[in-house]
Amino acid sequence: MHRADRLKLLLIFALFAAPALAALVARDHFAPAPGNSHGELLQPAVPRFAGLVDATGSPAVLEALRGRWVLLTVASGPCGDACRAQLYLSRQTRLAQGRERGRVLRALILPTGAAFDAGMDAGDDAEARLHRYAAPRDSLAAWSDGEARSYVVDPLGHIMLRFPAAADGKGMIRDLRLLLKASRIG
Repeated sequence: MHRADRLKLLLIFALFAAPALAALVARDHFAPAPGNSHGELLQPAVPRFAGLVDATGSPAVLEALRGRWVLLTVASGPCGDACRAQLYLSRQTRLAQGRERGRVLRALILPTGAAFDAGMDAGDDAEARLHRYAAPRDSLAAWSDGEARSYVVDPLGHIMLRFPAAADGKGMIRDLRLLLKASRIG
């Protein structure tokens, strides 16, 4: 084999090996940026609320909402301004999903006996209606930290994300959009 032929062979080898070598170097020396999700990713767990009842006062379980993504708002007191803001954000987040909004339900859990202004969620269509539940105050304390909090529950019934008490609407929309895009269920 002539020297020129060897040189051509080495050049062809280098041409095909270069992308693999570049990938190895990039993996070792250039770490990807940490995730920029707005919500806090939680260890998936099935939420349990002792004494949960629906709007009619009948015993209820959140498993009735299985099969859809759920934007769950939990308040440990009456639905005040912070709770209303969370409900508004959950409604807007659902609507912003476009044609995927049918995959998302909204739910609210308040303490037993807390008043809920029925007119505050006016304007929702039947598909987007807010599922209302009540539970004893002590079973909600761990979920709302004294303020209304929003969670994302996957179609299998596991809590996936927790949003801050003062949530950013654009961040909520982006996080839910990414979940819906990545998931084929629900």
